[in-house]
Order: sequence, then C-alpha cells, then structure tokens
Amino acid sequence: MVSLENHIKRVSDAIEHWLRPDNYLLKEAIDRTVNEGLFSFPDLKHRILTLKKSLRKNHLERWARISGLIPGSMNGKRVLCLHAGNLPLVGIQDLLAVLLTGGTYSGKMSRKDPYLLPTLIKSLYKYDLIENADWSTKLESLSGFKSDAVLFAGSKQSAEKVNEKLHSLNLAGSSTPRLMRTAHFSIAYIRDNQPETMENLTEAVFRYGGTGCRSVAVVVAPFFLNSQKCSFTDYVEAFWMKNPQHQKPSDSLFHRFAYNKGVGIEQAWLNDFLIEENVEKPIDHFILYWVKGGAKELEEIIKRYRDGLQSVYTTGELVGEDFRGYISEPLEEAQNPPIWWKPDGIDTIQWLQKQVDK
Repeated sequence: MVSLENHIKRVSDAIEHWLRPDNYLLKEAIDRTVNEGLFSFPDLKHRILTLKKSLRKNHLERWARISGLIPGSMNGKRVLCLHAGNLPLVGIQDLLAVLLTGGTYSGKMSRKDPYLLPTLIKSLYKYDLIENADWSTKLESLSGFKSDAVLFAGSKQSAEKVNEKLHSLNLAGSSTPRLMRTAHFSIAYIRDNQPETMENLTEAVFRYGGTGCRSVAVVVAPFFLNSQKCSFTDYVEAFWMKNPQHQKPSDSLFHRFAYNKGVGIEQAWLNDFLIEENVEKPIDHFILYWVKGGAKELEEIIKRYRDGLQSVYTTGELVGEDFRGYISEPLEEAQNPPIWWKPDGIDTIQWLQKQVDK
C-alpha cells in the first residue's frame, strides 16, 4: 500500500505541474473561459492564486490529518461528482477528496465552467494518479457507470430533479449514499470599521458578484448603514476598479430600490448592487442586508435563516467562537478558504470513508 506521505507528495507534484505558468492547457482553458464570457479574468486570476496557496503540500498533509485520510480507502468505488458552476473551479475539493481516498472519479461539469477542471484531471493522469475517470457536461454521457456515492453542490430547487435524473439514468439507486450540499450564503459579524476590516468585508461580499455559498449576504455591525454608506461605497468602488462585476442584475433590483425608497428603508444604491438596512432570508443575488447589532442579533439571524447558511465570519478574538453551532471563520478567508474547510460542516474525505465502512 502506498504510504500517506508518498501519496500526498505525488498529488502535490501533479498540482504544482498543473498550476505552472507554462501549462498551456490551463492557459488555453482560462482564455476560452474568458472569451466565452463565463467568468471574468480578474476572478479567474484570484481563484488560481488562491489555489496556489491553499493546495501546497503542507496544506494537503494537514487536510489528511484532520480528516483521518486512509490512502486507498475508496479503491474500487466510483464517486459521481455533480459540480456547481457559480464559481470557477468550485468542484476542485470534491475531485481531490475522491483522488486522495483512491476512488474512481465521474464528473458532471457545469456548462458555466466546463474547461478548467479537466485540465487538472489531465495532469493527474500524467502523474498516474487517476484512471478510468470520466466527465461530461451531460449526465446522459455518464450513464454507463453505476455510482457508489454521489457528491452534489447546488440549489435545493435542483436537488430533487437531479435525484430523479440519477435514478432514471441508472447512475445511482435509492440506497446510494448522497452528500447533497445546498447552502448558498454566509454572514459577517464585524465590530469595527478599520480599513482592514472593511476591505475584507468588501472582498467577502463582492467577489464573484456575491454568487458563492461563502459570499456574505448579511452583515451584522455595531453601526447603522447611514453612518458608513459613503466610506463603504469608496471601498466597493476601489474593489470594482480592479475587479469589475462580471454579472449584472435584472431590472427587478432597481424596482426593489424604488420600493425601499418609497417605504423608507435605509439603503445604498450601487447600480449593480443594493445594500439595505433590513434582514430577510437571502434568496436574490446582488443584495447585501445590513443589520445594526451584536452577538444577540447575529444569533437570532442564524436561528431564523439557518437553512441555506454556509459560514459565519468575524475578526480578532471572536474567530473560532461557536455561534449557534457555527464555528466562526476569519473574515479574510471568506473567498480564500483552506482546502480542509468543511462545506455545510461536513468533511468530504471523512464522509466518503464512512460510506465504505457501512
């Protein structure tokens, strides 16, 4: 059996090869993604630089320790990964979890991100780390293989339809283990308006247009929106100068602004984004809810909107605190998560290995 240390090193070498500046396949995939308008170049650059930091060998080793990784634990097991397409390379952690456990990978790529992840798979083939993998943007193309486990990331609305299709295509039976992750927003709890805090908040809210499950849709702060409106707008405009918002909201966002104005809701209109001093369950994109309050208000919001909540971020000594079952994470890591982070609080490697034990 391959030792854990050697296994991690080989995976690290393959990733390093994949992320090299002279990797033509990755460069071509990035160019094609940008040219087809799927993601902006600044967002892709941010994602690649983030991965260069988070996928270092020592970080993979830490994930292995945290998860209790056993190399080869999923040997002979095919894992179907249904990747979301809201962020570039959003499915990379699932792919690596299957790879590290020795499972056989099947991937349903999103039509919004079909080019990037396959370039990593090809690098893994080059290093003899993967075999019999298959992937496609169409589930029908994967129907020749019965899955032993399914990893899904997407909306609750699509999860039921996906399950029906998996059954009809004989990709998964009713008893096939499924890890269905449907969280779609996060909360920031700040206690000051220092430049570092506000810059990190801006990144957490506006990177990728706020479409990621780790993107902040609600901020709890000790001051009213009106007192921060001008200065926060300056931070946003500075961010947008370097990272123009790729997606644009529909006209309904302006209609919401007009309604808020009519009923007297404090707000800030940014043309492509709306900040309002209000709180309701985050469903629509391009809206940041601003709540004046502290820990009490934060915990009340978590209680009310737990369904769909991914993470709670904060700063200083409050990082690591438990807020109604959510262990708070550093605000600066909102759009730069470590490779060992747990989507919906579940470690993917641990989950896969438990399915083998059943």
